[in-house]
Amino acid sequence: MTRCSTALADYLDAFDDADAPFLTYFSFAPDKSVRREDFTRGEFRSLALRAASVLRGAGLGCGDCFAHFFSGNRPADLAFRLAATMTGAVPVTVNWQADTPERVVYKIELTASRLVVTDAGTPVDALDALRRQFPALVFCDVDRLAGEPELPEKDFCADAALDHDASRIIIFTSGTTGRPRGVRLTYRNYVTNRATFESFLCVAPGDRFAPLVVNPLHHTNSTAITDWALRRPGTRLHLVERYATRYWAIVAEVARGGFDRVVAPSVSRHFDYLESLRAENRLPVPLDDLKDAMRRVDFLIGSAPVGPTTVRRLVEYAGRIPLVRFGSTETCLQVMGTSPALSEETRLAAFRRGWAHTRRGEPQGGYYVGRPHPPFTECRIVRAVVRGRDGYLVDCDEGEPGYLITRGDNVMSGYVKDPEATREVMHEGGWYSGLRDVCFRLVSEADGADDFYWMSRDSAMLIRGGVNYSYDQVNADLRGFVAGRYGLAEDAFDVAVVGLRLTSEHDDDCCVTVELKTPEAEKLKGEIERTFLVDAADAVPKGSRPGFVRFAPIPRNFKGAILVPELKDACRQAFGDRG
Repeated sequence: MTRCSTALADYLDAFDDADAPFLTYFSFAPDKSVRREDFTRGEFRSLALRAASVLRGAGLGCGDCFAHFFSGNRPADLAFRLAATMTGAVPVTVNWQADTPERVVYKIELTASRLVVTDAGTPVDALDALRRQFPALVFCDVDRLAGEPELPEKDFCADAALDHDASRIIIFTSGTTGRPRGVRLTYRNYVTNRATFESFLCVAPGDRFAPLVVNPLHHTNSTAITDWALRRPGTRLHLVERYATRYWAIVAEVARGGFDRVVAPSVSRHFDYLESLRAENRLPVPLDDLKDAMRRVDFLIGSAPVGPTTVRRLVEYAGRIPLVRFGSTETCLQVMGTSPALSEETRLAAFRRGWAHTRRGEPQGGYYVGRPHPPFTECRIVRAVVRGRDGYLVDCDEGEPGYLITRGDNVMSGYVKDPEATREVMHEGGWYSGLRDVCFRLVSEADGADDFYWMSRDSAMLIRGGVNYSYDQVNADLRGFVAGRYGLAEDAFDVAVVGLRLTSEHDDDCCVTVELKTPEAEKLKGEIERTFLVDAADAVPKGSRPGFVRFAPIPRNFKGAILVPELKDACRQAFGDRG
């Protein structure tokens, strides 16, 4: 078979054995039963060639963008991703769970996408908005893909046009810190991703390896795992339409498949749901059978902290300590993780050290996220990531909270049409600072290596006297003070802080926004306004002492995360921008 480029060869080589099984797709019928569809590698390659023909027919070539706008995980989504490697076109993800029509229009416009791939459930209002805004935009319903011809290999992209630094996909951030940014990830990033995962998870070349993917394909998580499957011969990919109760029956089925390794990317809430199913006696398989199956599956947990409850549940259900993965869209998913090469006892001890960690007598409460993956990823924790600020890229001491930075060939090539934002997070030596995660490190008592711990995400820190204090930690301290001092229920108010240099060139002032949510809370506004700053100064730890207070709604995104830039702007207007 003729190979067209180094970047493409990985994918084509993986589909040489046409009769080998490749994909099992699980979807849910209206009666909630599970439907199963199987593809050999030859059948799936044929589907991808038809998708490639659609791309070519729409005039797309190397570097041209097209959008994936589905209503659930679909085999055709993956087929178009494989087709993109054949044509050099660049997929763009649309978040079918959260994107409004206005946000979909924004993504199409920013990336200059010329084609949108849809399914029967794609929201009609968003499609209508796209047709009004972009009359020349082409649409392809994947239900009609079977009727397309296959693209001949002679029409694949040319060698010189597609290399490892070419864009593989554009995935948008969630927009937690403002408008979503398009992250341009390269073929080199995904080569590194594969090598990182195989090293991290100890997957050998000959292993009968079976990923089980249920997280949405529009996220970086499932994108990274499925790209690994698309480029690895012998992999048996299992794709689930969406999370549902029957997912746990699918787990049991895949676990019985005779594979050497089953890896199931998960989030902590999946196990919260599992616990509720058990409590309500709604498990889709007998509990003992499910536990037996879960012992054969490596649940790779990310996207949220893994605390004592999740660890306890994994030990109870799967008989093992969970594997944690950590990273972001900009880092092609993986930066570090809790390696299975470490013993169960070592990993459990590491989790416990983080939960119990204190600094200068104050609890820090860190969640273990593991270690980097040399030679693929490196990590440091530094005091500041803003150029010109005290502590810029200066390493923190052991146990001191700071900003996590990383480098490696997994880091994005940049944000789409936003060179200033790219420059802001890329630093000398290739260090990437855009994670904005507040972490600390502890030296392992088992082997002397650095273990990394997560404290807060989509947040930042107050810097006072050269010491870092996470926003989340300060928020918790002040919420506890308000509830106790003024007798308010937890759901009657909220508190959010930001750090601004208003009275000092070097130290942050703690600027507090209090949101009063009930009539009872509003009645106490005058008293809180008069007494809060003085009384809190004596009641909370030094790092959490407030300097300014205002009363207003706290800006949040659709996930409920605080929009820190908007909150900073509001506080500057309220307190005066003297920094």
